Amino acid sequence: MSGQTAKNTVLVVENSNTQARIITEHIESITPFDTMVVNSMDELESKLENDGDDVFIAVLNLNIKGAPDGEAVDYVLSRKIPCIVLTSTFDEEIRNRFIEKSVLDYFNKSRREDLEEMVDLIHRIHSNHEIKVVVAEDNSTARKIMQMLLERLNFTVLAGNDGAEALELIKANPDVKLLLTDYEMPNLDGFELVSEVRKTHSRDQLAILGVSAHDSGAITAKFLKRGANDFLKKPFEVEEFSWRVTNNLNELERIRSIKDAYSRDPLTGFSNLNFFLDKGRDLFEESTKKGNTPVVAAFSVDNMLEINSQYGWDGGFAAMKKASSLLDQHSLGWMLTARSDCGFYILADDLEVLKRDLGAVKAALASSQIVSGQDRFMVSASFTISKESGANLDASLTKAALVLKNIQGKGVNAFSFA
Repeated sequence: MSGQTAKNTVLVVENSNTQARIITEHIESITPFDTMVVNSMDELESKLENDGDDVFIAVLNLNIKGAPDGEAVDYVLSRKIPCIVLTSTFDEEIRNRFIEKSVLDYFNKSRREDLEEMVDLIHRIHSNHEIKVVVAEDNSTARKIMQMLLERLNFTVLAGNDGAEALELIKANPDVKLLLTDYEMPNLDGFELVSEVRKTHSRDQLAILGVSAHDSGAITAKFLKRGANDFLKKPFEVEEFSWRVTNNLNELERIRSIKDAYSRDPLTGFSNLNFFLDKGRDLFEESTKKGNTPVVAAFSVDNMLEINSQYGWDGGFAAMKKASSLLDQHSLGWMLTARSDCGFYILADDLEVLKRDLGAVKAALASSQIVSGQDRFMVSASFTISKESGANLDASLTKAALVLKNIQGKGVNAFSFA
């Protein structure tokens, strides 16, 4: 599923033009998603038939022209599109109808706080298509229920009949982000499964949600002590299931964001220099021991001070982001990249391939227009490659950086071996 192109449109089904505008503006102002608005059942059917291929989620009013009693929800669900319901009133009967219809959630459209939570859920559903979840449950009915609820949330679900099968699924899919495991299972029970998984996946790499019908605090405590992040008692409410799953994955993302803040450049998303040196020294040494000749390159946009002076610092940032985007497109096979104050550093193990790739980036950048506000301008870049590997990364990096500074002092759009 992650190999497919992600759909990018939110369908808004609302008979009030004013309310539809409020909803679409709220979505488009804080997300990268497009919106498609329909006001009636006839229009809904026509739009989905002709223009619905890019819709990944729908936000619906229960009462629209031609569908006064939620028929629009049934129709959209029949098209395998997840649904969020917006309502101005709420009671237990309506809640039960929502759950029976298998909608994702319901929000009060008159409350700004609810609209913000709705947008958070839309973000989550859109990103979930890249997330793998493993379910370990020997009871076929319980397993199918959890699998259905997870697929409704747009996850890729891998299901095991017991702990042993689930462990093999995780070994075969090391990028799994969430494990839901029952307690009592043959071959490998939930406690043993959690202990085995924690040998290879830490709490900030994979979240584990223990599940059991046993009403015992000892079961909960034992799951948590073995390494589970959370616990859910069966039978559970659909809403509680969804929120616990979502909250645990949100926590993983928060931890990753904190780590990225220490290791990544916020402008380009590349590693920062500290991370490049820490990880690159080991990679450089490992490559050398294998008999390879690791090479280091320094790449920089020319005349950055002049760009900042003429187009403002935002212009300089735009030029750097364009350069980083082009570098990223050609980075397949490189060992490591980083942004520094002066430009970018690259570590690779094939000199000729790196020279070819950076030459292509340099040419593409020189032919690209940089856009910053109302300004449109062109830039160039220069780069150097440390041709003969030094004794370590630091020596090679220093050499490449000094030669780049020297050639940029003499001209632009240049290349030289260091």
